[in-house]
This record gives sequence, structure tokens and C-alpha cells, in this order.
Amino acid sequence: MLAALVFSLFVLGFSGIVAQTVLIRECLIIYGGNELSIGMIIGSWVIWEALGAYAGGRLPRKDTAVPRGLVAANLLFTLFFPATIITIRTLKILMGLPPEMSLGINLVFASSLVIFMPCSLLHGFSFTASCRIYEHVNTSAGTAAARTYFFEMAGTIIGGLIVSYVLITQLYAMRISCLVLGIMSVACFVLGATGIENARQRNMAAAASLIFVIAAVLLVAFRLDSAIEAKSIDAEWHGRSIVSYKNSPYQNIVITREQEQYTFFSDGIPTATLPIPDIVRVEEIVHIPGLAQGSPQDVLIIHGGPGGVMSEMFKYPTLRRIDYVEADPAYLKAIASVQSGLVRYELNDNRVKVHYADGRRFVKETQGRYDIILSGITAPRTLQANRFFTSEFFGEIRDILKPDGIFIFTLPGSLAYYDRELRDINASIFLTAGGIFGNVAVIPGEENIFLMSSSKTAINLAIPRLDKRLQSFALSTRLISLPHLTYRLDPEKIQWLQSEIKTSRAKTNHDLAPMGLYYALAFDNALHNPSSKNIFRGLEKYGPASFLMLSAGLAAAAFAFRKRRSTVPVLFVTLTTGFSVMVLELLLIFVYQVRSGYVFHEIGMLITMLMTGMATGALTARAFSKKFLTPVRALAGAETALAAVCLVVPALFLMPGAFQKLDQLSLRFLFFTLLFVSGFFAGIEFPVAVGVYGKMRSPGRAVGPIYGVDLVGGFMGGIAGGFFLFPLVGLTKTCLFLFAIKGCGILMLLTARRK
Repeated sequence: MLAALVFSLFVLGFSGIVAQTVLIRECLIIYGGNELSIGMIIGSWVIWEALGAYAGGRLPRKDTAVPRGLVAANLLFTLFFPATIITIRTLKILMGLPPEMSLGINLVFASSLVIFMPCSLLHGFSFTASCRIYEHVNTSAGTAAARTYFFEMAGTIIGGLIVSYVLITQLYAMRISCLVLGIMSVACFVLGATGIENARQRNMAAAASLIFVIAAVLLVAFRLDSAIEAKSIDAEWHGRSIVSYKNSPYQNIVITREQEQYTFFSDGIPTATLPIPDIVRVEEIVHIPGLAQGSPQDVLIIHGGPGGVMSEMFKYPTLRRIDYVEADPAYLKAIASVQSGLVRYELNDNRVKVHYADGRRFVKETQGRYDIILSGITAPRTLQANRFFTSEFFGEIRDILKPDGIFIFTLPGSLAYYDRELRDINASIFLTAGGIFGNVAVIPGEENIFLMSSSKTAINLAIPRLDKRLQSFALSTRLISLPHLTYRLDPEKIQWLQSEIKTSRAKTNHDLAPMGLYYALAFDNALHNPSSKNIFRGLEKYGPASFLMLSAGLAAAAFAFRKRRSTVPVLFVTLTTGFSVMVLELLLIFVYQVRSGYVFHEIGMLITMLMTGMATGALTARAFSKKFLTPVRALAGAETALAAVCLVVPALFLMPGAFQKLDQLSLRFLFFTLLFVSGFFAGIEFPVAVGVYGKMRSPGRAVGPIYGVDLVGGFMGGIAGGFFLFPLVGLTKTCLFLFAIKGCGILMLLTARRK
């Protein structure tokens, strides 16, 4: 029985991290690649897991219903996993939204809660039910909790490695769900055969498990899973003609075709059209800076070069070279796969050199100097995109521009009306650029064109001057002409836009305080859901102060009741540990994305490293406790260590120039280590807290409440840490807040009434 239970726990951990990783990636696609939604996704997972854990903890300790319920829950999990994938992919159909429209914050929150309910509820139930069986079979509550935690986390670690570096690189989502179905069904067969005493019930469990195993084999053997995969993707894109669907390490890439026109999507957001490009955008972003600079020789294009931009740049007789940087080879391969003569012409020109590298890293390391640098990233809608609109990036760009060089990018604009959200996003980036460059100009339109230079005279947009250069170069253009330049560079429009920007109270945008991302999210939400305006405005104005007051009130109440109810300190510490570790996890995931742009591929492994630390901490909890006089002091020691981590994290990333030159392997090792350490001390706390709570209440019923409170804290951290704390407060202030609440926990433990 014990061996079967250990195997079941291992498979439970394995299946949980595999399902969580696959479902998070699927959600990122329909949520427009917005990494801040990861907090809501994980938060939704853990709140339902908390309720499931509570339900499992209420089962009678020695009742034969426990192993029977565990088998049933695990088999149901295998059914709901593929069903959830299909639900995610058809979500926009159910909401009546087109596939290219990203969801607002309210829909992200609501849909995450609904989507993750079945799988996470069953996963939480299975954990505490397993702990019940472990207590009955082998040992006491505290030891059982630690060992159950360890074996489940061991499966999580192996699952995280395999799903990150094997499964998601080789298999599609439905095939992965069939693998989970087969493995978990085998575990249920073994558990039912050894753990259910009633012969009839044992036979029923074995038969059901065997049917599930056979179903998994048949689905794969007859490629029925492939058919379901294709149908669900077709539904996700509302029946459009899909030429290609691919997940790369950076993003989901889809190509659709309508007649002879191909549209390229990155995480559901349209990025390019071929073979006929957006002529207006292409000519404006190339020729306005090209004519202003006068003699572009060396050009750097960061993303979005093929499909018109490079061919327009070829028209300048002074051009010597174009360095084109594309982080994702799969994206450029997708562009090249469309038989477009324009793309072949651009990529085969000997003046073009393609660099498969992260744009930030290339800018930091290149020895080249450029007359024009063009960023094809159109708005800071994700952390991956926001890193190309921050003061840190602008400083790096300034260092590689020639004295009269010009940097150009675009942001959403309007020629009619600027509401607060549109004004703030433009004002934030304008202020950020103004702090780095001596000369910043904005050309208003449906897309605002930003030009910046260190030279006071480089950006001369006098219309006669530009027209003279247009004629001298004899540029063959379909749009750029004297009438168009006169219309586009109207001084009154430029003055009007500048006056609009000046009325904004927007803050500057930084890598570790991404206000530009917050304003971009507010703008996108206002477009699709005008009622969300008040949410974003209220959070920006009152959010930090309200959150601080609420946290202070909770801590004060806990202090007031710590001597009246002996369980209050341990519950407060468990709640705030769940909150703090979740926020730390999200902060590290976000900073990893800022530094590498690689989180779509690494999300499973980043979560796994935190859980690896938790498993190691749980395993060493008993040895840790022996170094203190009481378990309460053990908790206080772990709290102190977590508080120290909250100070170390910002200190590391605020070191001047720190980690900017680390290669991808070293960067990965650093973040994996930080996540492991955070999880290690949280892992120590869990079994110790179960032991302390068990002595105050019933030992046999301690796991459910402690596990549930821990996950409730995680839910709160997921909601607060994602869309709120990181963008509005920033890394440093968030970590200082976590340090403060951990300090409250330490004081509460050391001054609490002993029972």
C-alpha cells in the first residue's frame, strides 16, 4: 500500500505541473501574451486547490472512502485536463469575441477562475486525501505532511524538467494530455488494487482505471488526439484558413490566409501581412526618419524588417548595411515560408545581415554604430515588448547611435480625441525618452511616430527640406510625397499632440517598474471594455495606499488576537508565506522575462524550481527544527530567512550593470537559484506549521487548514502581484513590503501565547 501511495503521489505531482504548464501556455495565447496574467492564472489555480485541499482534509482519517475518493479524483483529473484545453481554445467563441482581440482584465480574472476550477480542485483534494492515507498507513500527522509534500514535489520536479525540455518541444497539447491520462490511470490501478479493502469497490476502481489506460492508448494509436487537436485549433480561430500553427520558445505563431493575403499572429495579436504589406506604415516609418537623417548608411532594425521595411530602406543610395535582429528564428522562418517575392528579395540582399538574438542583448553587446535604428515593436503591451520602451533600453540605444543618428518606433495614436488612457501611454514613453535623449519629436496619427536623437539638430522635420531630399534621391514611393508630408507633419497637429501629452500625470517607464505596460493595458482594456477604465484609474490613484492600509489592518488584527487564540500566529504566518512566496515567484518570473524575453518556454521550469525548493525544505524540516528550542522558533527562523530573501532580491537587481552581460545559461542558473531558495524556506514552514497547528487542535486535521490557508495566501499574491504590485509599485517597494509583513510574522510568533 505504501509503495502504491508513493507512486501515486509522484504521478500526482508530475501530472499537476504538466497540466499547469500546458494550460498557462494556452491561456497566454488567448490573453495576448500578457505575462502579468500569469499571476491571475496561478492565483486561480491555487484558490481552487485550497478548496479542494479543505475538502480532502475533511475526510475521516481511517475511512475506506479516502482511497476510493482519491482514485476517483485522479481519474476525473485526467478527463478535465484535455477538456480544459478545449475550453480555453473555444473561450472567445463563447464570449462572442474575434480571435485577435485580447481579453480585458475582468475577463482574464473571471475566465481564469472558471477554467482552472476542475483540475485544481481535484488536485488539491488528491493531495490532502493522500496525506490522510499516509497518516493511516505509516506515521503521525506532521511527518506524514512532510513526506507527502516531498513525494508529490519529487514528481513535480521531474515533471517540470520533462514538460519544459521534452514534452512541449516535441508534442502538441492533446498528445500531452493523453500521456497524463495513461500514466495517472496506471497509478490509479495500482492504488486501487492495494488500497481499497472492499472487493467490489476494488474491482470497480481497477476496471475504470484499465478503461482509461486503454482509452489513452487508442487515442494515440489511431491519432484521434491529433484530430481533436486540429478541431480545437480550428475552433480557436473561428474556422479561418490556418496555414501554420506553431509554439516557439518565445510565442505562439499562427499564419492565416484569406484569398491570397497572409496574416501573421503572435500570441493572437496580428503582426504582419503579406504579400501586400501595410504601405502607409512601412513608408512612413522608413522615409520620414530616412529623409530627416539625410544619408542613412548603417541601419539597425529590431523585429519587423521583412515584408516592406527593408525594401523601402534599399531605395537610399547611401545605404551600406542593415543589421536585422530577430529573437525568434521560428517567426522569421514563418515569414519566409510564405512564397513572397518581396521577402526573398529583402533577405537575399547582401547588405542585410540577420542576427538571431534578443534585441536587448544585441544592442548591449554590438560594436556597431548606426544612423537609423528602427524598432518594429508597436506598443508595450507585454513585458516582452515593454522592455523595448524603458529608460534602460533607451540609454542602451543612445550609446550605439551615431552623433546625428535617429531612433524610431510607433505607439497607438489618434487624430480625433485623446482619452486619459491613450494620453498616458504616449506621455509615459515621451517622458521616458526625454530623460535620455536631448531631442524627441512625435508625429501624430492613428499611429504616433516617435523620433529621438542625442543631437539637437538631427531631427529637422521642415517640409521643404524633406521634399528636397525626396526629389534628390528620386525615391520611388506610393505614399510619401509633398502633399502627404504636408498633411502628416502639420505643425498645428504636432503642437496639439504635445499639449495633450503635457496634461498627463503619467510616470516614466522602467525595466523593474513597468508603468508603460500598465498604461498600455489600461488603454487596451478601455478599448474593449470601457467600464474597466475606473478599475485602472482607481488602482493607480488609490491602490498602493489602500493595499498598504488593508495589510496593516490585517496585521494589527492578528497581533490583537494572537494571545486570545493560539492558532492565529501560525495561520497568519502561513497566509503571509503563501502570499509572499507567490509574489516573489511572480517577480522573478517577470524580471526573467525582462532580462531574457524567454518566459513562454521557461514558465514550467521556473515554477518547478520554486517547488523543488519547497520539496527540499519539507524534507529537511525536521532537521531544521532540531536546531531550535521549539517548533515555533523553527517557524520564526524560516520567517527570518524569507525576510532576508525579500531584501536580497532587489539588492541583486539594483546593482549597477548587474547581470546585463550574463549569457542565457548563467541567467537561467541565477533565477533558478533564487526561486529554489525562496521555495526552500517556504517548504520548511509547511510541515512545521502543520505540527504546531496539530498540537493546538486535532493532529489528524491539521493538514487541510494549513494547506488551505497557504493556498489562499497564494491566491491573494497572484492577484495582487501580477496586475497590481509589480507595474504600479515596482520590484524594490514590493520586496520591502514583503519584508515588512514577514517581520510582523516573526514578532507575532515570538510574542504569542504558548499552549
